[in-house]
Amino acid sequence: MTDDDDDWAPPPVPDGDGDPVAAVDEAFTEAELALVAFEWLPDDDELDAAATILHHTDQARRRPDMPLRRVLHQALGETYPQLTAWRPRPHYLYAVVKTLHQLASDRAAQEDSAALLVGWDRLIVLLRQVIESADDAGGAGGAGGSGGSGGAPSGFEGPGARS
Repeated sequence: MTDDDDDWAPPPVPDGDGDPVAAVDEAFTEAELALVAFEWLPDDDELDAAATILHHTDQARRRPDMPLRRVLHQALGETYPQLTAWRPRPHYLYAVVKTLHQLASDRAAQEDSAALLVGWDRLIVLLRQVIESADDAGGAGGAGGSGGSGGAPSGFEGPGARS
């Protein structure tokens, strides 16, 4: 083992110049643009992680009392190896989930804050697009198109429906 081998750190994520809301927006914007521009073609690990995270959101839909930070913490913990595997490009999905988790864990942010709920909705849309990109790549030869539900739970209403 060399010194270089033990310098591993998690992939960098946007910091929004200290503003967690700006960091989330920056991470989403980078991921969405890369997906649409075909600069990001999710690999198998990212596709598996996206499906797992969608599964966690389905659990949250059925249990509206479950805090979003807890859902994201569980999803991040379960998918961390898949999201942080070495890639010769930015770790878009990891950056989105990690920055949203940081926002949800911020003591100053309220559980139902508008920024958190918007981020939650954007996460669902992005996860569906990630899964659809694989469906489209396999069937139509492209990525990032507008396929079906993308493996998302049917009837998902998003966090805005939480009461």
